[in-house]
Amino acid sequence: MTKWENIRADYPVCDNCTYFFTNGGGPVSTPFVQKATALFTELSEKGRGVMPGWDHQADEAKGLIGEMIRAKASEIAFITSTSQAMILLYGMFPKHYEIITMRDEFPSSFVGWMHNGHTVHLVDSDDRNQISIADIAAKITPDTRILITSHVMFRTGFRQHLKAIGELCKQHQLIHIVDATQSFGVNDIDVQECNIDILIFHAYKWVTAGYGTGAMYVSRKILDQYPPQVMSWYNVEYEIADFQSVKDYTNFTPKKTATAFEPGTPPFVNILLLGEALKCLHRIGISDIEAYVGELITYLAQQASAHGIRLLSDYPPEHLSAIQLLEITPAQNEKVEKNNIQARYKNNILTVALNFYNNKADIDKLFAALAGA
Repeated sequence: MTKWENIRADYPVCDNCTYFFTNGGGPVSTPFVQKATALFTELSEKGRGVMPGWDHQADEAKGLIGEMIRAKASEIAFITSTSQAMILLYGMFPKHYEIITMRDEFPSSFVGWMHNGHTVHLVDSDDRNQISIADIAAKITPDTRILITSHVMFRTGFRQHLKAIGELCKQHQLIHIVDATQSFGVNDIDVQECNIDILIFHAYKWVTAGYGTGAMYVSRKILDQYPPQVMSWYNVEYEIADFQSVKDYTNFTPKKTATAFEPGTPPFVNILLLGEALKCLHRIGISDIEAYVGELITYLAQQASAHGIRLLSDYPPEHLSAIQLLEITPAQNEKVEKNNIQARYKNNILTVALNFYNNKADIDKLFAALAGA
């Protein structure tokens, strides 16, 4: 078996259907399920005694995330979702900081900011769902201080050129916030090279780590200049951290690392399962995953052309993502469903989300179904 066949064999969903729905939520692997069983078994046998080992594994996961994005472990915080991470950012920045984001963003990129009193300017996509750096730059004013963008747009699959946007932010001294939920695990991201100040990802899609966990990178510069406003018992340092002997806990200061964004006891099981998924990605190699999925993207485009199916996500190479869009009829989609192919279909658009457990045979099955309509 090839490397990719071995990986695919760890994902039972591939035996049950043809799965192109990673953009909505990825499946988990057999080793992941085994790890979950081991964790709950350990908890059942040791109770609180698991904590020394679990704390260490959580720290290892932070270190691995830092390594993957070229950051320090002290700049990584665990989150439960992208929305929760955004909520933690509200209040950190003055209300007069105006924000630029994209109209094609998932609502978590702007709803809360608007509700909390920030002025938000939206950059439109063109008629081919592409966003130009020039259009982003045209929205910048002297009051603009923050730029928020997804690495990959959830609806259109358009992948932003993060390095170019980072250079624009550096030129205008903007805080660069990136939602990488639709790209982390399938695209390499270098927060230093792309001048990213805050990077957020929820791990239930391409990371295949299940629901309820992810991570947030917050640069040392942001940590020093804009301390978080959401405080509770876990993300502060006490004058004396001995809860057994000290009765007065009113003397405290916010933590100086990204753990300042973890206000309460972390969801350790989810975090350790995230660590298991990240170790898998690390073993495979993000660059290898990106190259392999790139081959699938190319093959999908070739098959679409050969079958006379319109590909709506035919972007320049630097803007292609694992989310691909095909224009098909309701009758064709009925064939897709009857052939046990799982993919999102809305408004005559079939979203084909490709990951490392997919292969060319999956794509062949899709177009065979479409041809039979």
